[in-house]
Amino acid sequence: MNVIQKNKPKNVFLLTLTSVIVSVLFSVLGAPFLRALSVTAKSKVFWTAGILLVIALLVMGMTLPSVYIGALWMTLGTYSELEKRGVSWKRAGLFALTSGVVFAAALLVLLTRFLAEQNLISDLLQPLQTAMNKAFPEEPIEISMLANYLPGIFAATLFMALALGFILESKINQMFHIQRTRVASGLRWLEFRLPDAFIWVSLFAAFFSLVSFDQALVQKVALNIAIVSSVAFFFQGIVVAEFMTRAFRVGPIAKTILYVFLFFQVAPALILVGLIDYWVDFRKKMRKKIKAN
Repeated sequence: MNVIQKNKPKNVFLLTLTSVIVSVLFSVLGAPFLRALSVTAKSKVFWTAGILLVIALLVMGMTLPSVYIGALWMTLGTYSELEKRGVSWKRAGLFALTSGVVFAAALLVLLTRFLAEQNLISDLLQPLQTAMNKAFPEEPIEISMLANYLPGIFAATLFMALALGFILESKINQMFHIQRTRVASGLRWLEFRLPDAFIWVSLFAAFFSLVSFDQALVQKVALNIAIVSSVAFFFQGIVVAEFMTRAFRVGPIAKTILYVFLFFQVAPALILVGLIDYWVDFRKKMRKKIKAN
């Protein structure tokens, strides 16, 4: 069992309610609550709450939130179900992301074809198009172009949700006085390290997305993979940065200032750190240095 039976039903209920509210109001920021809920509540409670929430959102006409929140619920829930069954975090993560993307695609197709929701893709991508055109006004981007990369964008968002879930899960557990045991196959997020195969697939994807071989389909697929890879490397860069702050015992105020600087000033540098870590292994070097001292 992954869940300690000491957890009070009241605490689990409050966590369920909070997960629903935060997911609706703040989208991806609800991921840590969903992660904590998925490993704390019984499976039937978790999945029933998700199904009822998606149905409620559809009934209220909140079509796009129902798609995204449903995919978020599917991703976090699938990962936890596989984790409880001893599946390695690498396989569980890949399957969970795939299930989230497939769920979203299936629901979008269903809503478009049977509920006469004709502008879902445009509505989904409109905020991103506006933000990118403000950032790069000299090269306006059309919705049709962004639609080609929607799978990668969506998968990257779900990857980010998984990452936030791992990072902040313990804080949520403390907040709701939740206790749980760790499983052998579970991921300790400070030990997160992308698999070798992922590194090389990402490098080839980056190459084929930048170099044109008159193969539009290959380039589109490669760029979708590159989008997800950039978020994965960014997360690994954050893990390295967090490991360093703990190794050097950086205080909470200094750490907050550091992360604000990293996120808002040199975010691409974290992607580079995450990539270079494959060859350099910063954490291994730091452990050796700490032992030597």
